[in-house]
Amino acid sequence: MTVARIFVVAGASALALAACSRQEKTADTTAPPAAAAEAANAPVTAQPRQTRSVPVDVQGVTEVGATVRVKQVDLAQDATVLDVSISFASKMTNNVEMATNPTYIELPSGQKLMLKAPEGNPDMNIVNGDTMNGRLVFMGAVPRDAQRIAVVFNEGSSSDSIIGPFLRLDIPLTAEAAQQGGAGK
Repeated sequence: MTVARIFVVAGASALALAACSRQEKTADTTAPPAAAAEAANAPVTAQPRQTRSVPVDVQGVTEVGATVRVKQVDLAQDATVLDVSISFASKMTNNVEMATNPTYIELPSGQKLMLKAPEGNPDMNIVNGDTMNGRLVFMGAVPRDAQRIAVVFNEGSSSDSIIGPFLRLDIPLTAEAAQQGGAGK
């Protein structure tokens, strides 16, 4: 009889835990970390990073005729995404590749967030007379306090390369940095 009682109590406890689990899964999971930490009686150590979108208007042109416009920067927890328009017009060559050499975002600390190769066009080949619009994903996060970043296309090349022209664009992430200028180099 004692053994039967233990199984009944254990079974009731298991059902109570299962019911709690179901309630926790259906509860609002968007509660702020501070509320969750307070409920767990633990200090808040970090808050999840929210994606911050920064509208920008930065343009650079290579000597061979590739034009890159950056329209927005999305600063996320694990990646940095640039909304870009890349055009090419030239009498020197029929196409250029904007990512044959290392292409990355350079942080103020000098760290490089490398480009995730675009699916179907890893070298970002663009034909004479065309424009590509899209979002470039760079692997890693920009520090929250960064005032500016730089995007570098084809590191080590030259601006007049007919294969993969070099371009560096300084991109302000704050109004103060924008007032100081964001011209391409």
